[in-house]
Amino acid sequence: MLLSLYRIFTFAVQNFFRNFWLSAVTVFILTLSFLTVNFFILANGLADTILQTIEKKVNVTVYFKVSSQESDIQTFAEQIRAFPQVASVDYIAKQQALEEFKKKHDSQEASSIGSALAELETNPLPSSLIISAKQVEEYPTIISAIDTSSYASLIEKKSYEDHREFISTLERLKSKIRQAGIGITIFFACIIALIIYNTIRITIYSRRKEFGIMKLVGASNWFIRAPLILESGLYAVIALVLTILILYPTLSFLQPYTARYFDGLAFDVLGFFNNNFLRVFGYQLGAALTLNILTSGFAIGRYLRV
Repeated sequence: MLLSLYRIFTFAVQNFFRNFWLSAVTVFILTLSFLTVNFFILANGLADTILQTIEKKVNVTVYFKVSSQESDIQTFAEQIRAFPQVASVDYIAKQQALEEFKKKHDSQEASSIGSALAELETNPLPSSLIISAKQVEEYPTIISAIDTSSYASLIEKKSYEDHREFISTLERLKSKIRQAGIGITIFFACIIALIIYNTIRITIYSRRKEFGIMKLVGASNWFIRAPLILESGLYAVIALVLTILILYPTLSFLQPYTARYFDGLAFDVLGFFNNNFLRVFGYQLGAALTLNILTSGFAIGRYLRV
């Protein structure tokens, strides 16, 4: 058994080097396909990071009527914090709102505003709650809960309507990114299948007399087929190794530029692949091996009548 496996592996390697240029072209195209897929994975990871950063900045601000009691607002805030969809609730008191309002203006303008506010007996700015959701898709649920709360009568207005279209745009963008990923994956899977299919077919045609002789001297169907299937697997393994050898130096070169271009965005291109190495390349290798073996098996069954 071990001897047969050794011979099958030896024949597969010999076949690979016997048709070296055909093998080299096949590996080259597979490597380009892997590189394209990996750069899309990187782009998808970057897009997810950007979207998550933007989503963290999206919130709903609830402004209360000036006459609202602080104790009622605090009770209402505790109710909102209890919702599983809510990530955080920040309470902005009237005085804090006034101080932040002044900071947004220059000193001369703040002085004039302060003089105008000093003429008023009370602080005209309302208290507010800044509510952040765990997921951007959960804001409608939170808004519905706010509107049906027993404290809804305290609310003057909400800022959600200002963010509704922006949130919808984010959701559509995330959906399109996922769809693009699926489409590109299917496209390159078809290319890889076509390449392997034609490579195995050419190999069978160029060695058809040799296969006939092997059959005449008693070689089993499996002994003839197995090296071809293993050869198709070698294409995927070698291509993926070359992809990693090309990808990492390229990412190391691009890392300083991406960090400068996406200033303030916590996205490390090398760290992304390091943290997901087994998942990213393991899935690619498993998918490529499965696709290559199935495709080569189909080609062998159709063109090799043994």
